[in-house]
Amino acid sequence: MEPSELIERIRNDDVEALASYLELQKNRLTGLLRMIAGQHLQQVMELDDLLQDISTSAITALPKISKDASFDVDSWLEQLARRRVVDAHRRHFGAQKRSAAKQRNFSQMEASTNAAANLEQLLIASMTSPSMAVSRDMRLAKVQKALVELSAEQQQVIRLRYVENLTTREIASQLSKTDVAIRVMLSRTIKQLEAALKDPSP
Repeated sequence: MEPSELIERIRNDDVEALASYLELQKNRLTGLLRMIAGQHLQQVMELDDLLQDISTSAITALPKISKDASFDVDSWLEQLARRRVVDAHRRHFGAQKRSAAKQRNFSQMEASTNAAANLEQLLIASMTSPSMAVSRDMRLAKVQKALVELSAEQQQVIRLRYVENLTTREIASQLSKTDVAIRVMLSRTIKQLEAALKDPSP
């Protein structure tokens, strides 16, 4: 069944259609989770487990949510993914009593996750001008798609630079690369994302 048909059925609370659509979107959602989860969470939880959690939450929530004309299935799933990542951070790092130092560490991780939710917007702001022909929503969708298509290493470097706000020197040290190599990779990756934003129409 075509994705458009599944989406129409999802709008009518068809959980089987949602399950099928989630399977079709598995790679895209896994890429998004890899971008926003952070290293701390990925060390204690598999991305497949997070994806399963998102699927369960989506199927449970589908009949309960309002679906007006502006309801977008992909945006809804991405919001669920971000919420589950924050919940997972709290579950794994906030369940026990923490010292002041641990509390600060958790706050940094949660802030980093919240910042990841705006990563696409930050990249758009840094790469585009208000005069671009395509709408902001279209640019956002293009950047989201382009981010998922980056290599795992590119995604990691982008996340460390724009979400965790590390310098290129700090990233280089963490990844055992030279500062120049990281700067080149960032430059090429940003150009790749900029290319994804170009309006193909004449």
